[in-house]
Amino acid sequence: MNSQADNTLSLEGYPNLSAAAKMLGVSRSTLSRREDIASEHRGERDLVMPVAEVLRLARIYRKRSINDVAQGLLEHAEAADPESRARIEAEIEAHFAKHSTSGEQAQLLELARRLLPPDALAAVEASLDQVAPPLSPEIVGLPPVGED
Repeated sequence: MNSQADNTLSLEGYPNLSAAAKMLGVSRSTLSRREDIASEHRGERDLVMPVAEVLRLARIYRKRSINDVAQGLLEHAEAADPESRARIEAEIEAHFAKHSTSGEQAQLLELARRLLPPDALAAVEASLDQVAPPLSPEIVGLPPVGED
């Protein structure tokens, strides 16, 4: 249940389960029931969630925009521990960079240009401009309907 974290960093900028649940638009019990949640102990009883974990759950629950959740993390850090805001912002940027597909698309197009005939290349380029259909809830990890 705990993630591997740098023990020298302050955890004050991280939200506890209640604050994270509010940012995500779910109940605290929804988070506390998850067996795959990465959290850290802050003190004896308080559990806090690293930025990457809150953003991962935002992608799963999709109750709030991931940008709104990221903004909530920044506001929480600013209020709880202003000195941690820059670190929290860097963690958010790293998460977005990791989940960006623009670099992957550029690599795919470069490879397609080298290996495919012109008609197949045109089909690949056209498909990259289309919006993909939504994934099945089982694929993206959404909880069953009726569970919050």
